[in-house]
Amino acid sequence: MIDVGAYRFAMSRPARILFALALGLSLAAAPRAARAEGDENVAAAEALFTAGRQLVEQGKFADACPKFSASYKLAPALGTLLNLADCYEKAGQYASAWARFTEAIGQSQRAGRADREKTARERAAKLEPKLSRLTIVATGDVEVRRDGTLLDAGALGTAVPVDPGKHVIEARARGKKTWTTSIDVGDPSKPYKVEVPPLEAVAEDKGKPPPPPPKGDDGWSGMKIAGAAIAGVGVVGIGVGSFFGVQTFSKWSDAQARCKNGECDRAGFEAAASARDSGNVSTVGFIAGGVLLAGGAALFFLAPSGKDKAGSYVAPSVGDRQAGLVAGGRFW
Repeated sequence: MIDVGAYRFAMSRPARILFALALGLSLAAAPRAARAEGDENVAAAEALFTAGRQLVEQGKFADACPKFSASYKLAPALGTLLNLADCYEKAGQYASAWARFTEAIGQSQRAGRADREKTARERAAKLEPKLSRLTIVATGDVEVRRDGTLLDAGALGTAVPVDPGKHVIEARARGKKTWTTSIDVGDPSKPYKVEVPPLEAVAEDKGKPPPPPPKGDDGWSGMKIAGAAIAGVGVVGIGVGSFFGVQTFSKWSDAQARCKNGECDRAGFEAAASARDSGNVSTVGFIAGGVLLAGGAALFFLAPSGKDKAGSYVAPSVGDRQAGLVAGGRFW
């Protein structure tokens, strides 16, 4: 029986041996993995620190400071922090140097390094007269950034040390236009202040107004449209009449060929009957088509220009023995 926390597992002796071996290997591997990653960070930090020292010796402080900063992030050693502060001071970034020396004071106290604590205090004290301070004032629910870095609301309204040079101040708020300004800071004896004004509301984009309707002729009137439609139906009717007319002649010829001396066989009677039906359809098609074509043309050419101001309608009327037009409403 093996206890694991609050749980118990019944295992055979070989199983217990394998379990203990696996557990021991896993526990041994975890510290090794952590040590391997830590060793890599230390090696990279050492390389960056060496590169930073070489750049300092060459007087390239602007390039050296980022090397020390990257080294300190990988392995936060007190010596690296002091070299970073010294680099910032030589590069003229007095506020950054003062902040790093102040941080080194606390680290020295925790490490019990009184000598380095004394050095950090002396260097920080010498930088105090060189510090330029900037006050940023903003009211309301506004996000303020200095050089792209979001400032805590508690930092607003307080003069804080900043490095000499140009600083960009940006203010944002929901539904407001972003406000941006810049300020050059340099003289430590001069107070620098930026006041963020009330932000302007973002104008709603209502889009472009629709174009005005075209003037003049508004198109065909209802009467013209009805006339054109009726005339089109008439053309179709004439076409239908022509088709069945051709069918009538063809079927009548078949019937005559099967009828001799007034007598017709069965196929002849059927052909004659079919010819009569086709003839009736052809006749109705021609009559209705002619009436509709003529009536539609009359409506089209007699209709006024422009669209109707009042309702009107025109519709064809075709019966078994008649065809015509039915009109209603006002056309003028």
